[in-house]
Amino acid sequence: MKKIFALLSVLSILSIPAFSAEEAVVTSLEAESAEVKNAEENTRALNDFKDFSHWSLSLNVGMSQFDGDVKQNFDQILSASKVSWTIGLEAEYTWNPVWGLLLNFQYMPYQGVTGSTDWGRNSFKGNMYAPSLMASVNMFNLFGQYRKSAAWNLYLNAGVGLIWYECVSTPVEGSAPGLNTPKGIGQDGSGYGTSISIPLGLNVEYNINKYLAVGLGAYYRVTNKDNFEGEHYTKGTMNDGQFYVNANLRVKFLQEGREGGHMRNISMYEYRQLVSGEKGLVNDIDSLKKRVKALEDTVANNILPRIQALEDYNAVTPDDDNDGVANFRDREPNTPKGAFVNYWGESIPQEAISCCDEVKQVFSALGIDPSVNYDESVYYAFDKSSIDAKAKKNIEKVVAKLNADTELKVEIRGYCDFPGSNDYNLKLSQRRVEAVKAALIKAGIEESRITTQPQGKLPNPPKAEQKNRRCDFFFSK
Repeated sequence: MKKIFALLSVLSILSIPAFSAEEAVVTSLEAESAEVKNAEENTRALNDFKDFSHWSLSLNVGMSQFDGDVKQNFDQILSASKVSWTIGLEAEYTWNPVWGLLLNFQYMPYQGVTGSTDWGRNSFKGNMYAPSLMASVNMFNLFGQYRKSAAWNLYLNAGVGLIWYECVSTPVEGSAPGLNTPKGIGQDGSGYGTSISIPLGLNVEYNINKYLAVGLGAYYRVTNKDNFEGEHYTKGTMNDGQFYVNANLRVKFLQEGREGGHMRNISMYEYRQLVSGEKGLVNDIDSLKKRVKALEDTVANNILPRIQALEDYNAVTPDDDNDGVANFRDREPNTPKGAFVNYWGESIPQEAISCCDEVKQVFSALGIDPSVNYDESVYYAFDKSSIDAKAKKNIEKVVAKLNADTELKVEIRGYCDFPGSNDYNLKLSQRRVEAVKAALIKAGIEESRITTQPQGKLPNPPKAEQKNRRCDFFFSK
């Protein structure tokens, strides 16, 4: 009875103070459940490739150098192209962490001196306007499939484009007259025109945050024309080109509601997690960890200290009638042994205990039936079905009750504790109820008044002890 009352006392004492903590845990669990649901929904969206932002815009400035006939080293041709500045703008659509497509426009002024001692020297100055369409390949994501951070990225850019150019070439004062007459704009088209170009370059970028990135690039543009400097050479002819390096600032456009982020911010490792649904599993695991931690904190910081305090209190508090209620609170100091009591030690009628379904459920979960007088039950040693002296006295009580009311019938239910298999314990409980039945018949009770119900293992016994190895008596008419 002490244990029953102690449990009820714990429940009653903790119900109010622990409510707020319990409510907080429930609220936390609901929040985590919602988080898991959102993660699952996001994962489904990611599988449709709709949860990422793709567009970015980049501005670059740098230096360029013309590479044409002035770079040919034959017949004393001078290598005298000068470094100029350049500026450009590009818009990119990034499909996935590896591939993208960009549209670039680059303005590149150029100048230099060309010629030889035999042909004469000319000074040239011009402008290039170069739109191009290029593929962008993230080399770090392509070859670093398992890197977890995309802070640094290296892009290989290659494609095709056009160049509109214009140039004026004039003789250098004091140079010897040559074979080539300078050609300026408007003179036979030699100083201006249109050329196909093939740009090729590398660009390394660092993602400052999810919106901005900075980078450094190096590019070379090959063309199919040879008169960018305003002259044609008949010997050693080669197509002109342009080399340039730049620094760039990129703005990444993030669209609202796209939980996957921007494609240029994500590694291939994380991308595979998102699109395969692995990210949803990771979120579920994290959510479960949080839930377990919340429950552990509540138990460790709230429940266990209260239980310990109650046990310590009960250990030093007198209880003369052993009903689980301390003397200072006991309004019935002489409660009969085995009686059910309330918080104040007052006896609770058997009918009141049996009529409430909620109470029945609590006792059932504990393996206790309020309708049973456990002082009459027959208890057994471990793995035994024989009846000892104490058991015989309890059987005598049952016989007296049955003889006092000849219309009364009895049902014998036998139980075992948790060790052993279910099949073995069911057979053991059968031997136990048959032993009690035989004792009742021997005492003169008609067999027709006796029924047996072997139950096997007692539901949820806390440990292997004698109180769980027993036969209970249920009376009816």
